[in-house]
Parts: sequence; C-alpha cells; structure tokens
Amino acid sequence: MADRYKVDQRAALFGGRSRTGGNAIGRSADTNLEGHAHRETLEQQNDSRLSELEAKVSQLKDITRGIGRETKESLGFLDNLGATMDKAGSLLKGTLGQLTTMTSAKSGRSGLLICG
Repeated sequence: MADRYKVDQRAALFGGRSRTGGNAIGRSADTNLEGHAHRETLEQQNDSRLSELEAKVSQLKDITRGIGRETKESLGFLDNLGATMDKAGSLLKGTLGQLTTMTSAKSGRSGLLICG
C-alpha cells in the first residue's frame, strides 16, 4: 500500500498516463520562467510608478515652497499696510480734533469753508 504514493520517475520523465507525468518537469520550469517574467514586469511597473510619484512629490514640494514665499510676502505687505493705516488714522484723528477745536471756538471768526 505504501508503494502507491511513490512517484514513477520513468513515467514522469518520459510521459505516462498520470496527470503529473510527461513534461511535468518542463512545465514546472516554464511556470517558473513565466513567474519570474511576471515579477520582473511588476518590478518595472513599480519602478516606473515610483518615479512618477517622486516627480509629483517634488512638484508638490515646489508648489508648497512657492505658497510659503507668497504667504511671507503677503504678511509683510499686510504688516506695512496696517502700520500705514494706523498712521493715517492718527493723522485723521488729529485733523478732526483741530477741526472740532476750530469750529467750537467762540472767539474770532472761523475760517472754515466746506466745499462739496
């Protein structure tokens, strides 16, 4: 009974009636070659996609740096604009104070002329 589990080497090499006989060794080698070729193809695809991904990441990095530069420039502009507006507000406040003083003065004639 134990003999039925043994492989008939002669039938495996030269062909026989069993399904594993015949070119089983040759088919195994072909399968290995096909598997190797498939793995190589997958590796090439992965390398190609990795290169594309690296290019896109580099592009995003450049865009991010550009956004950072623009943000710094905009913040500098806004700080300068804020200081200028503060200065203009102070000048307007002083002018309004002088106008109020001049119009409320009872002595003398006010020289206020409103043009519209």
